[in-house]
Amino acid sequence: MKKTIYLIPLMAMLAACGTKGTSDVAQKVAERDSLKAEYAALGVKIKEVETWLIENDSSIRRNLSSVTAVPLAPGSFAHYVDVHGVVKADKSAALFAQGGRVKRVYVKAGDKVRAGQMLITIDNDMAQKQLAQAQAGAELAKTAFDRQKALWDQKIGSEMQFLQAKSQNEQAVAGLAALQEQIRLTNITAPFDGVVDEIMMREGDMAGPMQPAVRVVNLSSVQLEADVPESYLGTITNGAPVKVAFPSLNETFDGELAHVGQFIDPSNRSFKVTVHVPKGEALMRPNLLSEISILDKKIDSALVVPSRTVLQDVEGNNYIYVLDATKDNEAVARKVMVKRISEYNGKLSIAPVEAGALKGGELVVDEGAKNVTEGNTVRVAKK
Repeated sequence: MKKTIYLIPLMAMLAACGTKGTSDVAQKVAERDSLKAEYAALGVKIKEVETWLIENDSSIRRNLSSVTAVPLAPGSFAHYVDVHGVVKADKSAALFAQGGRVKRVYVKAGDKVRAGQMLITIDNDMAQKQLAQAQAGAELAKTAFDRQKALWDQKIGSEMQFLQAKSQNEQAVAGLAALQEQIRLTNITAPFDGVVDEIMMREGDMAGPMQPAVRVVNLSSVQLEADVPESYLGTITNGAPVKVAFPSLNETFDGELAHVGQFIDPSNRSFKVTVHVPKGEALMRPNLLSEISILDKKIDSALVVPSRTVLQDVEGNNYIYVLDATKDNEAVARKVMVKRISEYNGKLSIAPVEAGALKGGELVVDEGAKNVTEGNTVRVAKK
C-alpha cells in the first residue's frame, strides 16, 4: 500500500515534464516551417528580380554556352575517290641475250639510241661458223633446184627428182633464216628510240636468258596506273576529271581518265585506271608514286556543311542545330533532322528529312554543338 502511494506523485511529475518537452518541439517545428516558407518566397522573388535584371541590365552577362556557327550556303558539291598511282612509261624495255659471253658494250647509261642500234654484242663465233655452213648449203640446194627445175620444164627427169630438189632448197632456206635469227637474238639492239637507262653487263660477263643486260626507256609518253576498289565500278567512267599530285616533286596537274579497266583483280578486288601525263613533265620517271583524285560524283545544287556539325542520336538519326537569332549575339538552338548525301574532305552534303526545313542561309552550330540541346539559348562567338 505504501509503495503505491509513493508511485503516484512520481508519475504525475514525469507526466508534467513530458508535456512541457512536446510543446517546445512542436513550437520549433512550426517555426522552421514558417522560415522555410519565407525562404521559398524570397527565393522566388530573388529569381524574378534576377531575371528582370538579366533582361534589362546590359552590364550583367548570363552564363550561356558559347558556340560558333557557319552559314548553310547552297552550292556545288564534288566527291572524289583518292587512290595511289604509279608512273608507267609507254616504252620501257629490259633487254635479254640468248646466252654467251659479252664481247663488246657499245653504249653507256644516259646515251640516246635509235631503233635497231647495236648495244651489246655477244661472242658468237660458233654461230657464225654454223651460219657460213648453212649459207653454203643453201646456195648448193638452190643451184640443184634451179637445174632440176630447168630439166623438169623441158620434161626431162622424173617428178620425184624435181620435188626432192624443191624440198631440199626450202629446208636450206628455212635453216639459214633460223640461224640468222639466232645470231640476231644473240646480239642486243635497241627496240625503239630512247635512252639507255642502265647497263647490267660488262665485257667478259656471261649473259643468260634469265638475266637482263640493258634497259632502254623512252619518256616522251608516260601514263599513270592505279588500282581502284571494285565498289566504285559503277561511278567511275572514261573521261572522268582527275587531280594528280606528286608529293616527292611538289607538282600537280589536272587531267582525265584515259582508260577504265574491264577486269577485276581477284587478289585485291580492284580494277585498273590510267591517266596520260601531259608532255613537258621532265621529272617523270617510271614507278614514281603519285596521288590521284578521281571525280565520281558532282551535285550542282547542294546544302554543304562541315562534317563535324552533323550529330547522331542513340537511334542513329542524323541532325544539326540551327540558330534562331534573338538579340545581340545570342540565339536559340533548334534541332533539324537531316540525311547524309555524300562526304569528302571534311565537307558533307545534306538534305532535311522534313521538306522545307532548310532553305539555305541558316546558321548551323559548329564548335560546341555537343554541348547544346533543343531550345537552349546560346552565345554565338566569332571565329
